[in-house]
Amino acid sequence: MNTVENIFSSIKAMQSPQNGQYSLSKVELSEADVYYGKDAEGHFIFATISQNVQLRASVQKTKKLVFWFNAICDIVTDGTHAETTMNVLTCLSDDKNEILAFIRLTLAFIEGEDEQSPKQLYALFTALTNLFASAYKANQVELQGFYGELFAIKHFYQLGLNLSDYWQKKEKMKFDFSISARKKVEIKSTTKELRVHHFRHEQLLSDLYDICVVSIMLRVDDQGFSLFDLVRDVQGIAANNFDTLMYIEDFIKNFDEAELSSIRYNTGYTDRNLHVYKAINIPRFEEVQPWGVSKTEYDSDLTNATPMSTSDFLDWIQQV
Repeated sequence: MNTVENIFSSIKAMQSPQNGQYSLSKVELSEADVYYGKDAEGHFIFATISQNVQLRASVQKTKKLVFWFNAICDIVTDGTHAETTMNVLTCLSDDKNEILAFIRLTLAFIEGEDEQSPKQLYALFTALTNLFASAYKANQVELQGFYGELFAIKHFYQLGLNLSDYWQKKEKMKFDFSISARKKVEIKSTTKELRVHHFRHEQLLSDLYDICVVSIMLRVDDQGFSLFDLVRDVQGIAANNFDTLMYIEDFIKNFDEAELSSIRYNTGYTDRNLHVYKAINIPRFEEVQPWGVSKTEYDSDLTNATPMSTSDFLDWIQQV
């Protein structure tokens, strides 16, 4: 399969076509007719063959994207010309990270859809538009938590479990991973010397859920594994999961490579100090929140709590 970097390099090396044309190269992905290339201005494009040429052509444009539906295009491929009706998504951004995100997400979109219907393509355009328009920048506490979640995904993936498939993408969800309607996993990380984490009460005691907590201790290390490299690893793990890739891109898009590379933790220390606990074994209030009381929060010291074995945790996940 073509990697994101390979496609980026191939498009970059293409000659820009004459005005009004597209220079395209077909990418072999499953059964889809998928093309990447350049327009006359050198912008990167993603295109698919139209599934219904009878529908009226339309164009939508934002600051960084153009979606041309049912465009009659003079396609230049390997020096030959062909007039074809296509759906063309153009990335107007000159920022390499945004272009790579454009390629990565369109690839995941293709892998996740049986066919590229107009509705699905408009949804892709909308998702990319919202991504490129987002100006939010996470704070250091949020970045540490994000590192912990990514580390847990990579750690358990190496043990045969792909947690990224269960990652909850919406804001303000009670748990980080939803294994089933009943089973939930929460990731907690700390840079302190003691294994102390902050919890919402319902993350530890609930009549509705069977809860496990992955506790990760981090130690800052200038020679440690960076958030940038961890992001790249998890993007590879979740290469075919559009929603997961979109969530990652949205979280990091306003950070440059240097910023993400500066966040580093000692991998050996983290591996040795990653433990999983059943919520019932974590110090907590034993009573449910009384009627009229909500959003109870407190710190719990897990130092003397009994962790699960890795095999028991993996068995718990599989017994859905």
